[in-house]
Amino acid sequence: MKKLSLLLILCFSLQLLSAQNFRKPYREAKRALKKKDFVTATLKSIESLNAKNNFKKSNDIFEKALSQVNNWGKTYIQKLEAKAIPYKDYLSVAPMKEVCITYSKLYTIQNKLFELSDRLSSKQKKFIALHNFDYEKTRNKSDSLLNAYNNNAADEFFNKGLQAFKNAANKYDYKETYKTLSRSIKYVKNYKETELYMNRSLKLGTLNIGYFPIRNLTNTPYDKIATINMVNSTISLFGKYPFANYTDIRNKIELRNMGALGEKGKDQLKNIDEFVKFKFLKYYAGPTVVSSKVFYSNKKEKKKKNGTVKTWYCQGYIYEVRAVGTVEVEVDFLDNNGDLLDSRQVLVNVEHDDKFFLATKESDRRAYPLLKKFTRTMPEPFDVTGALTNRFNYKINEVFKRYE
Repeated sequence: MKKLSLLLILCFSLQLLSAQNFRKPYREAKRALKKKDFVTATLKSIESLNAKNNFKKSNDIFEKALSQVNNWGKTYIQKLEAKAIPYKDYLSVAPMKEVCITYSKLYTIQNKLFELSDRLSSKQKKFIALHNFDYEKTRNKSDSLLNAYNNNAADEFFNKGLQAFKNAANKYDYKETYKTLSRSIKYVKNYKETELYMNRSLKLGTLNIGYFPIRNLTNTPYDKIATINMVNSTISLFGKYPFANYTDIRNKIELRNMGALGEKGKDQLKNIDEFVKFKFLKYYAGPTVVSSKVFYSNKKEKKKKNGTVKTWYCQGYIYEVRAVGTVEVEVDFLDNNGDLLDSRQVLVNVEHDDKFFLATKESDRRAYPLLKKFTRTMPEPFDVTGALTNRFNYKINEVFKRYE
C-alpha cells in the first residue's frame, strides 16, 4: 500500500512538471506575440508544443507567429541592408551585425521546426512546409560580409590612430591616440600593430598626478582628521585609470600659496603634469541622536487545546534615531604652472533614519508585532563618517574619469 501511494505521488508530480513544461513557454509565447516579437513567440510556442504537441492554445500562437516571422525578417533585413550596404565607414558595421543576428534567429527557427515536425500531426506538418525556408546560404553570406566590414572598420581606426601617433605633441595627444587605436581592436583582435602602438601611446600619454595639500579645513581637529582620511581614501581610485600615476607630494614640498608655485617649487615639480587640489568648503559628520523615545508594553495570549492560556509579555521603549552628514568640496585640476585646467563641485549628503524597539531582557519577542525591529541591546551609532567617505569616493570616481 505504501509503495502504491509513493507511485501515485510520483505520477502526480510528473504530471505537474509536464504541465509546467508546456504552460510556461506558452505564456512567454503569448506575451511575445502581443509585443509582435515573432521570433520569441515562434520559438517559445515550439518549446511548448515539444512538451505537449496537442496543446491547442500553443498551436494557435505557433501558427500566428510562424505565419508572420519570415515576412517580418525579410522586411527588417531589407531596412538594415539599406543602411549597411555598401560599406561607407565604421557606422555600417552595426546594421550589418544586426542582419547577421536576424538571419541566425531565422535559421534557428527552421532547425527547431525540423526537430518538431516528427511530433506533429499531418495537418501541422503541412502548415510548417508552407513556411519552411533555407537561410543557410544567406546567413553565411551575411557572416562573410560582416567579417569584411569588421576588417574595414579596424583598418579605418588603425590608420587614423597611427597618423595621430605620428602627429602627437604631448601626453594628451597620446591619450587620444590610445582611444582611437583601442576602437580598432574592438572590431578585429590583434589587428596589425594596433596593440604595439597602444602600449607606446599608454606609456607616452600617462600623466603624473600630484596632490596639493588640503585647504580650508574646518577648525575642529576631528573634522581635519576626517577630511584628510577622506582624501587619502581616494588615492586607490587612481589604480582604475590607465592614464594616471599618483604621486603624494604633500610631505615633500611646502607651498606657501596654493594657487601659485615659486621657482624652486617648479624645479622640484617639473615631472608632475597635473595637480589635484581638494578645497573643502563644508564637512559635517553628525552624531546619532534620539529624535523620539516612547514607552511601549504589550501582551499576547494564545489559548491551547486543553483550555489553558499561554501569555507573553514585552515592554521597553520605541526609539526613533537620526544622523546626518554633509561634504561639499571643490576639486581643481591644475597644470605644473598652477593654471586651472578644470574645476568640479562635489556635494554629498547623508541622512540616516531608524526606528527600533529596545526591549527589556525579560521581554518576549512573540509579544511584539511582527515585521518590527526588536532588539535587547542598543544598536551601534550610525557610521556617518564611513557613509560620507563611500559616497564621496563614488562621486570623486566620476570626477577622476578625466584620466580614463
